[in-house]
Amino acid sequence: MNNTAMIENPPLSESLPIELAANINKSAILLGREIFSKINRHKPSILNKQFWSATMMEWSMKNPDLKVNLFRLVDVLPSLKTTEALTTHIKEYLENTAQSFGPIATWAVTSAPGSARASLTSSITKIGVGQMATQFIAGSDPASAIPALRDLRRQKIAFTADLLGEYSLSEKEALVYLDRYLEALDIFGKKIPALPESKEIVKGHLGEITPICISVKLTALYSQCGPLNVEKSVSVLSERLSIIARKAREVKALIYVDAEDSGNNEIIYKTFKKVFGSEEFYDFPLPGIVVQAYSINAEKTIEDLLLFSARRGSPIAIRLVKGAYWDHETINCEQNNWPCPLFKHKESSDANFEKLTRLLIDNNQLVLPAFASHNIRSLSYACSYAAITGLKKSRFELQMLFGMADPICKTFIAKGYLVRQYVPLGEMLPGMGYLIRRLLENTSNESFLRHTFFENDKIEDLLKEPQFKE
Repeated sequence: MNNTAMIENPPLSESLPIELAANINKSAILLGREIFSKINRHKPSILNKQFWSATMMEWSMKNPDLKVNLFRLVDVLPSLKTTEALTTHIKEYLENTAQSFGPIATWAVTSAPGSARASLTSSITKIGVGQMATQFIAGSDPASAIPALRDLRRQKIAFTADLLGEYSLSEKEALVYLDRYLEALDIFGKKIPALPESKEIVKGHLGEITPICISVKLTALYSQCGPLNVEKSVSVLSERLSIIARKAREVKALIYVDAEDSGNNEIIYKTFKKVFGSEEFYDFPLPGIVVQAYSINAEKTIEDLLLFSARRGSPIAIRLVKGAYWDHETINCEQNNWPCPLFKHKESSDANFEKLTRLLIDNNQLVLPAFASHNIRSLSYACSYAAITGLKKSRFELQMLFGMADPICKTFIAKGYLVRQYVPLGEMLPGMGYLIRRLLENTSNESFLRHTFFENDKIEDLLKEPQFKE
């Protein structure tokens, strides 16, 4: 992979000429309209496995108080071991708001703990949440997830597997998490290449040099990881990421290192560069790192990573996302009177995503860009800019979350783009945090999926060019 002809000084982000910007915007809108014309904008039916999550999201969007209490119930559900405990919580959380959703919901929620009706309500609740979990989480462990991963490949969808868990409270727990990754790579290495579905989805695509891909959350690999312990954190995490990288190279797997909250991202980027800039791993194929467009410093981060790739002499992959910690970080900054490192408005994040999209595509000799979003405008912009600049479809990919926006995913696949889904694996208890985050994203007032599938906003509004806001 070492390429001495690679660019030493990557081109930086610049404003586009007015005419070119207008042409790209026009192309993005045309492609977006085409995508909208082909997706199924109907809500899931009662026979669809997504019915329960669709129903919960509809109820939540109609009633903010119900939304809070429903998600509180989902959050504590794994710890409620008895029918009585569950029905007591259902009654406490939902009794005051259930009446607005008709007599059946009221009848179920107001049942007395210990009654036959309470037992039925408890069973239905467990089934419903269980169905939601299987919609967003592919399996409790790597072995049980193989059928779901195989089904994705059958549908011409690539994957990156994530083992649920973001923080470890002890070194024993952190080392168990490390062992889980090694076990996952071992299982994937033995099972996935043998599947007939593992042949290339998009012929000659850089991201398809192997069907195996994992995403790693570094903070779960060291219990003392934190911004007050940067040097030690980078040292320990570099050792542990190196262990994972050795195993990944052995089984021919790609790796993405996830970005997290802003306080830990300095550690994450330093660890990534230390490991994959080392002599041992300079030729590791396309090590991936995530950059969050809602970060005010995202452009500088990408420019630094591009320079790193040039020095390394072998390309890296960058997954560009909007970001998943906006609520947590902005509230935390407000409470502590700190300056917020994130854009205040979602539209600014969308505008920055498009700016960074151009930066990545302009530097495609150094990077495999991966554009991760469910926003049809954002994805259409990336595809349009790539087409106008002559970048082949085999030189970038789109990424989406498992269990979300399948109609959008399949429509881009039909147009010849490689789509990779981010696929979580894990037990119910550690998976609750992930499940709640996905539900919050879907029901947010600014959620693109909400406006697309639930509220049917005008297509022209959904496809308009985003602008930076103060």
